[in-house]
Amino acid sequence: MTAIDPSLVVSVSLNVVDARLDAAARRCRSLVASLGAVGLVASRTEADGPRDGVNVDLTLMPSVLSVPGAEAVRHLAAPLLTRFRWSRGDLEVDESAAGHPTGFAAGPERTTDGVTPICVSICAAADTEGEWWDPPEWLPADESVVAVRRRVRRLPAAASDDDVVARVHARLTAPDLDTALVRCLPLLRRPDVWSVDLRRSATDDGVWGLALLLVLPLVDVSPRAPSGTAVDALAAEFGLPAGHPRRSPLGPWVVAAMEATRSLGNAPTVEALYVRTGIDPFDRGPVDRPVETREMVLRGRDENGPDEAELIRTIEEALRDAVRVVLVVDVTGPVADARAVVRGLFRLEDDDIDSTSTEILDGGRLRIVAHLGATLMTAEEIVEVVVASTDLHPWVRSVPEAADGLATAEWRAPADARGAVRVEVAAGYRLGLG
Repeated sequence: MTAIDPSLVVSVSLNVVDARLDAAARRCRSLVASLGAVGLVASRTEADGPRDGVNVDLTLMPSVLSVPGAEAVRHLAAPLLTRFRWSRGDLEVDESAAGHPTGFAAGPERTTDGVTPICVSICAAADTEGEWWDPPEWLPADESVVAVRRRVRRLPAAASDDDVVARVHARLTAPDLDTALVRCLPLLRRPDVWSVDLRRSATDDGVWGLALLLVLPLVDVSPRAPSGTAVDALAAEFGLPAGHPRRSPLGPWVVAAMEATRSLGNAPTVEALYVRTGIDPFDRGPVDRPVETREMVLRGRDENGPDEAELIRTIEEALRDAVRVVLVVDVTGPVADARAVVRGLFRLEDDDIDSTSTEILDGGRLRIVAHLGATLMTAEEIVEVVVASTDLHPWVRSVPEAADGLATAEWRAPADARGAVRVEVAAGYRLGLG
């Protein structure tokens, strides 16, 4: 078996005439097989983009070469230049790059059987780190799904703010990428699949990881809680076992996840589903403000829209009347940073906390009160979200007397490693406001 050089990555970028991902994947099979590709990323093009069809990136793992540096780059590029009928002058080698010289080639675009080679790039594997995301911090620690949760490649998706974006992770066994691709074609036929990443596992020989990014219209799903019917319906569709989805608050929005370790086979086995509104669930970027507020701001710029003072009053009134969240944490003794205690218990960012205050209780205990501000969710919904973001259990919940009533959940136990002995989550309209 030819030794593979893991320090270098060769990427071939293509544009395929087909509008459907499964058709584009079939059209690329001959290239996948002949080039010995070990990874494929395919995504539909945007309507206002420079190209139509499907963009495809093939990843090649080059064999170990005896020639060094820039000569190795030219050696790796040579067969690809010949195949795409490009000249040596179409290859640029950058010997100043840190770690290893890089190469980039883009010759005349010639379409053959609906496939147009766009460019070839050769770089150090370390230079591709920016293309990957680690699992988000909001996912709670769970030893039972360690094999399921993994780093993912950034995938494009054209989603509006009120679309549901679902990331589906699966694995399967196959001897090579071409075989794995054929076995994944039924999933790629879905009209809501925007992009796909299929690549060989770095740790398990013969195992392939599949990631799909789906964009679905927001139908019968609350924009503040896409973790409801959307997650349940998709989980059932992909064969995930029924279970309570984990939820995490991100500003006024919710991210939901369902994960399960399952036996692998020749067909893709879906093991994880992550759902978020308007953006890839693994994206660490900011979440857009609620659609209603954003539309109000845009209207305020029109001649016939409200003036700035009226706009500010409207937003302030909406925030005053929104559901607010208060966290109460009793700890055994003094703490250096009250916010850090709250962040550690609830996996919150510092920006999520509006304010904190402390009070000394009998027996030397300290009470931390944290205000999280306004949310678009109901009181009961946000309490469930916050509770699900902790590793504390069990919780005792109150049942609101009315749909807009106060909802609470309380945890009590002997002091844990962080010193907490009692935690209460309370949510309600205008809670904490005078």
